[in-house]
Amino acid sequence: MPWRTLVCLSMLALVVAPAAAIDERVAPPGPGGRPGPRPAAPIEAAERPAYTIGHKWFLTDGTYELKRLDGRDYVFVGPGRELRLTPELAVAGVRRGADYVEFRPPPRLKWPLRAGLWGSGETNWRVSRLPKNVAGLSTAGGLRVTWQVRASEDVTVPAGRFTAWRIDYEVFQTGGGGLQTPVWQFSTWYAPAVQQLVKADDGGTGWLSFEVASIEGTPPAVATVPTPPAAAATPPVAAPAPPARVAPTPSGDTEAPRIVINYPAADTKVESEQIVVLGVVSDNVGVDRVQVTVNGVEVPQERGVQARGRALRVPATLRPGDNVIEITATDKAGNVSQVVRTITRLVAAVPPSPAPVVKAASRWAVIIGVGTYTNPAIPRLRYATRDAEAMYGFLTTKGGYPKDNVLLLTDGAGQKPTLQNIRRALGEFLYRKPGREDMVLIYYAGHGAPEVDAAGNETDGLSKYLIPADAEPESLYSTALPMDEIQRIFARIPAERIVMLLDTCYSGTAGGRTFMRQQIRAGSINDQFLERLTRSRGRVIITASGPNEVALESSELGHGVFTYFLLQGLAGKADRNGDGVVTVSELYEYVEEQVDRRARAEGGRQRPLMKGEVEGTLPLAQVGK
Repeated sequence: MPWRTLVCLSMLALVVAPAAAIDERVAPPGPGGRPGPRPAAPIEAAERPAYTIGHKWFLTDGTYELKRLDGRDYVFVGPGRELRLTPELAVAGVRRGADYVEFRPPPRLKWPLRAGLWGSGETNWRVSRLPKNVAGLSTAGGLRVTWQVRASEDVTVPAGRFTAWRIDYEVFQTGGGGLQTPVWQFSTWYAPAVQQLVKADDGGTGWLSFEVASIEGTPPAVATVPTPPAAAATPPVAAPAPPARVAPTPSGDTEAPRIVINYPAADTKVESEQIVVLGVVSDNVGVDRVQVTVNGVEVPQERGVQARGRALRVPATLRPGDNVIEITATDKAGNVSQVVRTITRLVAAVPPSPAPVVKAASRWAVIIGVGTYTNPAIPRLRYATRDAEAMYGFLTTKGGYPKDNVLLLTDGAGQKPTLQNIRRALGEFLYRKPGREDMVLIYYAGHGAPEVDAAGNETDGLSKYLIPADAEPESLYSTALPMDEIQRIFARIPAERIVMLLDTCYSGTAGGRTFMRQQIRAGSINDQFLERLTRSRGRVIITASGPNEVALESSELGHGVFTYFLLQGLAGKADRNGDGVVTVSELYEYVEEQVDRRARAEGGRQRPLMKGEVEGTLPLAQVGK
């Protein structure tokens, strides 16, 4: 599908539509995304892999390193390009220099992965800019993305031959009457043996195509299984089978060149990193070209000397584990022959290096809960005060925060959650107390609200506010706390690491922790203001829901849904690697999964977001081993 068609549809990112629940079934979709006939019994399933910061993929255009987590997404950074993947290895977006294209929300693959699994859901595009040649094209309608796991197949890439599941994606433009028009197709291949994507093909647009050039180091741990204490050996890469001889040329010569390898022998095992491949290539009419590749990378050889025999002396650098060496010879009549050797380099297994844990000198926190408002026009919240008190209780006991380092502002506390007290706590207490090496946690439970942005600074045209106890709904600008002020507060705090947890929302939808004083078009809010707030390194914000979703309270749980799972996660349920420390990335992954599942079970939609990044692994709570 040409890029001009793809990008013109990306203008839909200017209007963010709510995402529909994604259907997940074990039956392939038929025309227009409708379920087709059920497939045969599925093949063996694969568990989802998990990667840590610093993990590398070696692709044909360079090395890609997992530099950061953006929300739930993995961000692999390579030469001139960023690949954004969800933890389920669905494609979330690609960035090339200043240009980018992203799914919002991305497709949600379902694991354990197995053939026949598929899903479909509404989405939108976010892009940086449109090429000039698509200006003026229609972008009416919505978008829907469908994915399907095909039967396993052998795929050959420069790193070798792998058995992989092909995952096909198709993006449709949706219109009236249920019409769906295909606008883009792309595929990825996941190989369980090496626990990564080994190939992607985007139909020629150039944004997503890649192949794996080599497999280095040990594979990542499977997400549902604890990492073993010692690293497993590098997974073997099967050597490609020698191809059949090329058909004879019209010259009449049908004899292919003869390749004799004197060293190394087949299936040789060595400890040295460097070896020299020795041999002879001969032909009855003359050798035209000899091509040697080591793990898919060509070693330059002389060409054009049409002697009947040629000696081989080729240096090869071996990586740990299996190495595939291919020698391909062509004679002047065009006949081809090939010999393949698999050489194993033996090395001691080295456990993978964990991401560095950032240790804060001291921990500071401001906890705010607003349940009762002075103005009766602002709805009362049943559990916001209880949420804040529970968070304070956890942090100052099991969480390891000294009581003198934590301020609590609630209806029943010594300091009420008024606008003046909130400003003083965030802008003065956190300005004067923490040091540069310390960590700061800010928690807020209460109403959020939008209003029309009269200054024109917001891309969605809406200003967002946190609502203190003494706010006036008809005068939010002067009586509430603008989210833009959080950016200035962040700049005042000397600590290099700040985490903000917001159990609130800004959609204005009834039934959650939000209200609306003005009529605002549904589905018009975006999350770019959060990206602006976390632009500086070391600032992370986790919100209870997406920009057009509702932060729910639950009488069954006795808390806001988001806070309930925050507390569960901090108490140890988010400690997925069992090291006794709950990090910010572990907490987000746990809370996002649990809140999303709970909301779906109740027929709603609430999916927490995380914005920002920190160096290494930031611990939020010590829960013991």
